[in-house]
Amino acid sequence: MKAYLHSFIKANYRTIFTMVLLVFIFQISVKQNFLLFHTIVELSSIVIAFAVFIVTWNTRKMLDNNYLYFVGMAYVFIGTLDLLHTITYPGMNMISGTIYYANQFWVATRFLEAFTLIMGFWFLKRKQVLNGDITILVYCASTLLITLSILYWHIFPVCYVDGIGQTPFKIAAEYVIIALLFFAAFLLYSSKKSFTASVYKLLMGSIFFAILSEFCFTLYVSIFSFPNELGHYAKLISFFLIYKANVETGFTRPTEVIFKNLKDNEEKYRTLTENLPELIFRFDRKFRCLYANHALENFLPHKHEFYTGKKLSHLGFPASFEHLLFSMLKEVKQTKTTREINFDLNEDNYANSFSVQVIPESGIDQHQESYLVICYDITDLRVTEKRLQELNATKDKFFSIIAHDLRNPFTSLISFSELIYKNVNRLGAEKIESLALRMNDSAKQAFILLENLLHWSKMQTGVLKPDPQELDVNELLNEIKRVSISFAIAKGIEIKIEDPCSSKVMADKQMIHTVLRNIIANAIKFSYPNGIIILNARLHQKTILFSITDSGIGIGKENVAQLFNPESSFSTPGTHNEMGTGLGLRLCREFVELSGGSIWLESELGMGAVFYFTIPAVLEISAHQDASENDLTAEQGIPLVDDKSL
Repeated sequence: MKAYLHSFIKANYRTIFTMVLLVFIFQISVKQNFLLFHTIVELSSIVIAFAVFIVTWNTRKMLDNNYLYFVGMAYVFIGTLDLLHTITYPGMNMISGTIYYANQFWVATRFLEAFTLIMGFWFLKRKQVLNGDITILVYCASTLLITLSILYWHIFPVCYVDGIGQTPFKIAAEYVIIALLFFAAFLLYSSKKSFTASVYKLLMGSIFFAILSEFCFTLYVSIFSFPNELGHYAKLISFFLIYKANVETGFTRPTEVIFKNLKDNEEKYRTLTENLPELIFRFDRKFRCLYANHALENFLPHKHEFYTGKKLSHLGFPASFEHLLFSMLKEVKQTKTTREINFDLNEDNYANSFSVQVIPESGIDQHQESYLVICYDITDLRVTEKRLQELNATKDKFFSIIAHDLRNPFTSLISFSELIYKNVNRLGAEKIESLALRMNDSAKQAFILLENLLHWSKMQTGVLKPDPQELDVNELLNEIKRVSISFAIAKGIEIKIEDPCSSKVMADKQMIHTVLRNIIANAIKFSYPNGIIILNARLHQKTILFSITDSGIGIGKENVAQLFNPESSFSTPGTHNEMGTGLGLRLCREFVELSGGSIWLESELGMGAVFYFTIPAVLEISAHQDASENDLTAEQGIPLVDDKSL
């Protein structure tokens, strides 16, 4: 308790001395003459009011609290009306008349003060800066009207009658003023976050003593009575607290008043920086860490506060990252310009990509230089960028192949049609038939290529969506046989369906048609004339296993994987030099996988090829059937586990 009292006296000894001195002066003056006491008290209040205005006016460009700005501007006019109240007080004999003007000025001034304390909160909520010139003009007009209504027009209600005391209007007005001051206190409490704790307490104390002052002035009968004296004390304390809030606080603790919002913003941005996912550091000119945010804790083992004050070489970064930061800081220190670089960290357990930015920060002198380092983790961005580059390269390569392969059938169509056109009278029917057949083959080749390209592009852009439905396997095989038979007959090849299957699959019909048509077209392309293509479908591990077997030229095992690779352009000519792009098989893989199945190939050079793919079956398979199927597929060499799918 003694320590608290000692610290309080030490911090407020000037204020305590001033208050003791004033009380001493007031007590002497009131014993000598009440008029002297009244004059001293009122002049003290007036001086404070004028001082509040002077400081407010001279700090208006820095003051960012509209409430203190508005109230400070208004107090010069409150002080002016209090001065008129003082010089019209009975006994001053400055203005002749029997009316007690002092009481009228008192009521008018207190109404103006209460109105000011309330209106200040309206301006507090406005974000734009208060216009001081307009405020002064409005208060000038208000002060002039109040003065004229009392001294010239005599329309202001009488507030005191000699020998009777206060009029009912005066007492009622005091209670209305008290109510307004209570409302101002409520608004202050609701807006307490807009003030520092000390300013809030001073303003609340000022309003409280203003209320006490008004309450005292409802009680007196004589203007020289004790309640009147007590009311003036309370009023002086109220003005003194306004002085503390607007003047002393503005000078001795300006950061609490003028820069409060700046402090709030600093705290806000500090909180934002602490929670950013980017690594943020600040180094001094000797490359010692002045600050590091929380994100460092995900990168290094200790709390971020641990690294404050340590040199860059002692922070524990991987060697390559430390060397990069040191080089960048050294360069920025010399050039005084911002430096930025992208860096891939592949060291120890790290596999990150960063965009590192070093920004020079200038202090008051050269020795206060600092450097802000921001490290953005762009690992995902770099992965995406690399993937996009790969896709773009694949796209460019793919379309170059498409452009080349489309040229072949159209070149044939143009050449053959031009040959027929120019020699129609000299060519025999057999020759024209041969040329027409070749034109038909070229047109079919172009059609298949364009159709595959259309399906592939739709799937890549997300336009093509599967529409699964129950499809009869036997009907599928027969339909695709009818579609493909004309291509096979043209080359003298037979298409056979072995062991018709009565099961159903759940798949998109168009996609399954495309898969079967492309694989059969591929088999026709690489089969010799008079060859046979066998279509088969059977139950296999809750799926339907489709197989297309040909006895054509086959493909070497080293090239099997390339057939389904989207980045590969592997393609070989058919037995009649038919050209292709490999797009068909890539399309087959994507459609099969989109349908929930898998696709693979078994082939040897010169021994033909067998394409397999699976599609989910609709019918449930019993344990006995499943076991039988497994035995059957094992006997035929079909892998139970899809270890060859790509």
